Amino acid sequence: MIAKQVLEKATDYAKKYRAEAQQSLVRNNHMNGIEDFEKVEQRIIDAVLTDFINYIASKYGIDYGLYSKNLL
Repeated sequence: MIAKQVLEKATDYAKKYRAEAQQSLVRNNHMNGIEDFEKVEQRIIDAVLTDFINYIASKYGIDYGLYSKNLL
């Protein structure tokens, strides 16, 4: 799989994950320290997903230019 395919696949997974991210964070709180009562704002989830994918792209020397709005 080439870098562009990895980034496209990561973006596709992020689009699917973002809808259930809050529940996943609470469900996996034993691994991440999030408390049951805490709520992570969707815009923060989107920002972290976007930043992480762009970070991976930069490691491949690619300016992927993913914006949070691209996850919608």
